[in-house]
Amino acid sequence: MTKQSIRNIVVIVVTTVVILAGLWLVKGGWHSSGSADPSATTSVAPGQAAPAVGQAAPDFTGTTVDGASLTLSKLAGQPVWLMFGATWCADCRVEGPDVEAVTEEYAGRVQVVSVYVGESSSTVQAYAQRLGLTMPAVPDSDNSIGDAYGVIGIPAHYFIDSSGVIKNIHVGAITQPAAKAQLDALLGG
Repeated sequence: MTKQSIRNIVVIVVTTVVILAGLWLVKGGWHSSGSADPSATTSVAPGQAAPAVGQAAPDFTGTTVDGASLTLSKLAGQPVWLMFGATWCADCRVEGPDVEAVTEEYAGRVQVVSVYVGESSSTVQAYAQRLGLTMPAVPDSDNSIGDAYGVIGIPAHYFIDSSGVIKNIHVGAITQPAAKAQLDALLGG
């Protein structure tokens, strides 16, 4: 084997290890089955398939970092922008100010909810305060909400109409104009 072949193999092995470690962390690898954050409870109906555009959004109940209970079905009657992210996600941090600006602009007309996969309540609370985020933040320490939505990449954005039907799914960072276009569509404008 040449030195170049050995370097290529090392790069492939290291890249594979990094990707697997990242997936392990996203899926809650640091939490043993009994060590989930007790202040962050989530509940999702079991056995659901990942939703698609045109289908009802899976209902869930979670506890926000402020200690409030949030149930998706109780938000019926107004559109919902449901986002999945994590405090370590670079794209989530980059889009944070844009998301906050849109949240403020559409306050009272659209409910914005942010779910943090694999995160504890204290970590999410510190992150939201540091970035000045005001939308309800639900830690999903056991990934149950993310799993119910089939989230495999973050940030992930689900635009849900006032009757609870998913109208669009956007995976990756979103710009202010793109978010506004989605919300305007939900509002019929």
